Amino acid sequence: MKPEERLSSGAIPIAYEIKTCFGAKGCPNSLNRSFDLIPALEEVVKNSQLDEFIKNKLKNQPLRPHHRLKVSVSDCPNGCSQLYIADFGLHGFVKVKWDSKLCNFCEECVHVCEEEALKRVDQKIRIDRKKCVGCGACIKACPNGVLKETFKGYKIYVGGKLGRHPRLASFLTYALPEEIPVYLEKLLSFYKEYNEKGERTGTIIEKLGWQKAKKLILTR
Repeated sequence: MKPEERLSSGAIPIAYEIKTCFGAKGCPNSLNRSFDLIPALEEVVKNSQLDEFIKNKLKNQPLRPHHRLKVSVSDCPNGCSQLYIADFGLHGFVKVKWDSKLCNFCEECVHVCEEEALKRVDQKIRIDRKKCVGCGACIKACPNGVLKETFKGYKIYVGGKLGRHPRLASFLTYALPEEIPVYLEKLLSFYKEYNEKGERTGTIIEKLGWQKAKKLILTR
């Protein structure tokens, strides 16, 4: 939202924000087409009547930027849309598998990986799953098609926020593009059930504890 769109009191007219990165405009790092998701996500939010819900929770308080529920989508793990400080954040992700039959051990994949997640050990290329962020750079670098995608979708994070008590979003689950709206519905249902006075998702999670909150979101 541009500064001139805010009300004179410092309040804002709408209780949610959906933000994307620049991947749809041709970013070379893009793994998915997040732009295609936006209409579906907007429909989920509107159908939830979130705007009315938050304004009712705030009662006579003006709606300010820190009250807004934020949805953020990035096409790759670089996270240009600041997904880690959003209530519901996504980034594109691919899971990679190494095919030993085709590999000539040129190690192009090892050299291109910024996370140092790939390493040659004897006659194998080992992938450290804890280090791998799923950017897919190794797949592009391999001249023989040895590294292949076994999953292409998103990692979902929830509960991020700034303000007086900032909190980075927690990893919730992996999902295919077509599954994302369902997970947003789950998050909004959780948010509305456990929201007391218009607080952000991260505040609710801190009150309940992450493991309990995660279960409550996923089992809806």
